[in-house]
Amino acid sequence: MQLTTFVVAALAGIAFAVPQAQVTDCPATSAIPSCGMPCISSAASAAGCSDMNCRCSKSAVIQASALNCVLGNCGLETALKVRSAAAAACTACT
Repeated sequence: MQLTTFVVAALAGIAFAVPQAQVTDCPATSAIPSCGMPCISSAASAAGCSDMNCRCSKSAVIQASALNCVLGNCGLETALKVRSAAAAACTACT
């Protein structure tokens, strides 16, 4: 249970955003491990998001939706890198 809580908290920054920018407009997103990108994209689409601004405004929904996918696709160690890179992309692109 503690590991699950830790992972949820660690991945809390998985959604990232830049106002009015498309995902591809932010070069920093290329640092996100490729195993996590389909999860983030799918969760963002399910939330109705096609741009970075939307991803930020709906980050809680996207994070919750992407969590199991990221863990399954990437494993814990890389999932944490996905989280870190996504947070860095948000910082770099805002």
